[in-house]
Amino acid sequence: MKLVSSDTISENLIELLSGVELGTNGAKYVHLDIKERIKQADNPLSFSLERNNRLIANITFCVREKGYYLRYFAFASAFQSRGNKKKSSKPKPSRFEKEISQIFQDLISNKPSLPLYAYIDYDNDRSRLFSERFGFENYSDIVSRTYSRINPKKNQNISLIDDWESISVEIKDAYGTDEFYHEAHIKKGPYLVLNDHKGVMIACAKFSKVHWRIISLPGRYGSFLVKILPFIPFLNRLINPKNHFFLVPDVVLSKNNSPKDIESLFDGALHLFGVNSLMWFIDPNKDIYKGQSKKIKWGLLDKILGEKKVAIATRNHKTPYSEKRPVFVSAFDLI
Repeated sequence: MKLVSSDTISENLIELLSGVELGTNGAKYVHLDIKERIKQADNPLSFSLERNNRLIANITFCVREKGYYLRYFAFASAFQSRGNKKKSSKPKPSRFEKEISQIFQDLISNKPSLPLYAYIDYDNDRSRLFSERFGFENYSDIVSRTYSRINPKKNQNISLIDDWESISVEIKDAYGTDEFYHEAHIKKGPYLVLNDHKGVMIACAKFSKVHWRIISLPGRYGSFLVKILPFIPFLNRLINPKNHFFLVPDVVLSKNNSPKDIESLFDGALHLFGVNSLMWFIDPNKDIYKGQSKKIKWGLLDKILGEKKVAIATRNHKTPYSEKRPVFVSAFDLI
């Protein structure tokens, strides 16, 4: 076996990630647009373990000014361990684990001021256990919240723009001081803008369309729900487990912090992109969510899925979390 490092995304890595099933005890899904998504990774730094010219494991970072984001950590299916909540005697580290531990240490030694960070589903025991073994600690939480409409309506006051400079000042004012803020993906449009009757912007966000195959939903009856959803009226229009499309918003902005404006923006986005739901990842202490989440009419899917927490795990992060400085969440990092 040999460990290979690269600052490019190889076809072997794309092939490995294309077949990875994510999740263990909670939601389980497969990214069906990984071939396109992985090519958008910003400043990738990849380490792969190869055996007989076959890639069997990989860890890939996005190198950013504010830290190393752990974007992919995957094993070929034959080498995946099963998540296990039961604590037993600490297993002997494999060669790959020793190599990865050294990689983490080298990154910290080369740039001591930069933390490493990752998002981990609380129900994903495999990811949680590996993060603990490599010295990551829980820093804080973000949340995911699902918004859905059976018949999203077209909004004549919504326009599509591709000019980052025209909205960059307002985006930076709203998000620029957040922890881990970066512009690698939010600079790339398109943006949906909601205007008032005078044509002045009152809300905006960037939206990305995502394609998943859902194996199991969160919760005790998640696997059962996936099997019966295609036969339940209304719900089968919101979720298609084998071929599910949805949106994720970035840098949601409402000048008046208005729940109605946020709903109008989301409804217009669903109609424009031809989907029925979106998933918003955000720090729950962000004003636009904290102040408005109870006033927004989230829709039917939210009644089933609710608000889900996702852990932010860090290593070499010397600053404690503060509600006054929420974590910046780039949707790209979670899809």
